[in-house]
Amino acid sequence: MKEVINKKLKRLNADTDTIYSLLEGIPEEKMQDNSYGWSIIQVLSHLNDAESASLEYMQKKSKAGDKMQTSGFGNSLRMWVTNQVLKSSLKWKAPSYISDPQSNSMEEIKSQWTETRNKIQRFVDEYPDKWLDKLVYKHPMGGRQNLEKAVDSFVYHQIHHIHQINRIKKQLGL
Repeated sequence: MKEVINKKLKRLNADTDTIYSLLEGIPEEKMQDNSYGWSIIQVLSHLNDAESASLEYMQKKSKAGDKMQTSGFGNSLRMWVTNQVLKSSLKWKAPSYISDPQSNSMEEIKSQWTETRNKIQRFVDEYPDKWLDKLVYKHPMGGRQNLEKAVDSFVYHQIHHIHQINRIKKQLGL
């Protein structure tokens, strides 16, 4: 099962590389432009913040060990529906607790995001196999999920924001 999770992490990282390639050659000031809502930098910051906060939650939740609840069909179904919405280009407001992401430089974002991904990889590597069916993650829309579904949500969340980045680029005439 961890092989599946690691494949999904590789896809997540490959999709991040795709984002970076979409942004090649765009001046920093254009990536900081928030004339149409969030700037591209804010979108990237939001993605990192969401993954970082999710990791912190999973680290805390995993301390319960065997006492964590077990995942079932209902949990998987709810996350599947959530992921279908995330991979669409539908727009909606971010939850209030993440509605104002930072506007760091592209270099800072890349560094922070790389660090977050390394921490996620270490968490996955160290996570006991016997807990892979445990509800260690909580998605705002998808509810409580196991580790594999958590990584799925990172993938689909990023896909959702690739649509947003492309919209921003179009609005900025890029």
